[in-house]
Amino acid sequence: MPAGRHRPYRTGKRPPVTMPEQAEDERALLLDEAMDWFMRLRDAPAEPELFRQWEAWLQTSDAHAAAWTRICRSWAALGERTACPPASTRAVHRAGMLPRRVSRRGLGLATAALLCAGLTAAIFGPFLQTRLEADFHTGAGQTQVVMLADGSRVTLAPQTALAEDFDSQSRQVRLLAGEAFFEVERDATRPFVVAARDASVRVLGTAFGVRDTGQGTRVELAHGAIMLTLGRATGGQEIALAPGDVVTVDRRLGKAERSQVDPAEIALWREGSLSVTDQTFGDVVSLIQRQSHAWIVVADSTISSLRVTGLYDLHDPDKALDALAAPFDLKVRTLSPYLRVISKD
Repeated sequence: MPAGRHRPYRTGKRPPVTMPEQAEDERALLLDEAMDWFMRLRDAPAEPELFRQWEAWLQTSDAHAAAWTRICRSWAALGERTACPPASTRAVHRAGMLPRRVSRRGLGLATAALLCAGLTAAIFGPFLQTRLEADFHTGAGQTQVVMLADGSRVTLAPQTALAEDFDSQSRQVRLLAGEAFFEVERDATRPFVVAARDASVRVLGTAFGVRDTGQGTRVELAHGAIMLTLGRATGGQEIALAPGDVVTVDRRLGKAERSQVDPAEIALWREGSLSVTDQTFGDVVSLIQRQSHAWIVVADSTISSLRVTGLYDLHDPDKALDALAAPFDLKVRTLSPYLRVISKD
């Protein structure tokens, strides 16, 4: 063979893997493992056994800690739930989320563990605090039907947390996160109250939905009648709703808007469908997000403000995303099993 030329590789055989390529493959594999732990902890932030398993994985090596830190920083860069009150951090300690002792593997691992602890508390603290307060909760892609003590029926959407506060004089539940559809047993002596962050709903017996949108609260009435009391930030007034009425409270703008939908289309997520009328693209993405075990990122803020009307199949979140993006000529990219990015090109 002439000097300076290399023997060609045989058909069907891979070239030998170089050390840099092998190291990169190992890093990618560890990032996948870290993202898998991240999603599992996000869906179940109050399960001690899961946290013990995660801690064991984290403390195995510096590389594990570095992969976890990178995932946490990426999440924080997306602007998602990065603030954590001190009480949440203490709750994280109580649940075993933070390392209880420094390993003897060396200063590098100890430093990484402390950094991981801070990032983990900041990101998962709010999830954990909500879960600890909840009597009922669901994870990504899960729904649950709950029968309350008075016979009322509540259907929880995915990633929802609900607390029940009943006594002999009152019936109150608190929507801590997510969305729920309520079918309330009539009791003239004890009104049924749903307390959300921005408003409360008072009824005797009816069917309605309440959702925490992240930016506010949305209330939809299927049948019957309800009285909605707004929080002080939006004026504190009372609004009477008729079937098909929707009131959306925007916490940032300090206002509430009324609209109408077909009562038959309220809470179709119970049947695996999503019906939206003139909602923002970002809001619809957040509804599909509840069904997906991957994180969905909208790359451009102008996309999030687009208005959307449509019907989507929630049984396949990826197909729902494609159907949502198609009318706007947007691209949905799968960057990993745990990440989808929506962009203009």
